[in-house]
Amino acid sequence: MTQAIAMIRKEHHNMTRLLDLLERQVDLFEQAVQPDYDLMKEIVDYFLTFPDLYHHPKEDMIFRRIKKRAPASAENLFDLEEEHERVSERLHTFTRALVNVMLEAEMSRDSFVAVARDFIEGERKHMAEEEKYFLPLAMDTLTDDDWSAINAVVADFNDPLQSEQALRFRSIGAHLSG
Repeated sequence: MTQAIAMIRKEHHNMTRLLDLLERQVDLFEQAVQPDYDLMKEIVDYFLTFPDLYHHPKEDMIFRRIKKRAPASAENLFDLEEEHERVSERLHTFTRALVNVMLEAEMSRDSFVAVARDFIEGERKHMAEEEKYFLPLAMDTLTDDDWSAINAVVADFNDPLQSEQALRFRSIGAHLSG
């Protein structure tokens, strides 16, 4: 397994753990129990900061190399770059819903829960498809030279939960370690 694939899988693992944390908060909200809004904001901030800006571009770079090496195989795979746009749209829809709830704007509990669950389930489905189809295709298609070039670029884009930026996500770290 290449450094880039190992990194992406670790990031998927971290994102899954965050989605689990978020889902527990949404469950509380659905039961009319006060969720930890600070934790929810921090999780949203993480998704806006890291996957949307750094994780997906890594995958997009790999996907573009697959398209050059094996256009037919890439064509049979879902369009990863388009899918990342949909993921980003769901994230921004959820972010707006969370802000509205926190500002006590007009939004029903059921509407917020539906938007939150759509985001959570959409993320899970997206990562599962990448793990099942995209990453194996990348490992089967790309050459050692491709991986060397990819690894050189992605090495500078570390998950902030695993780096010196972890302090920015203090609440998340406390929940993940506790």
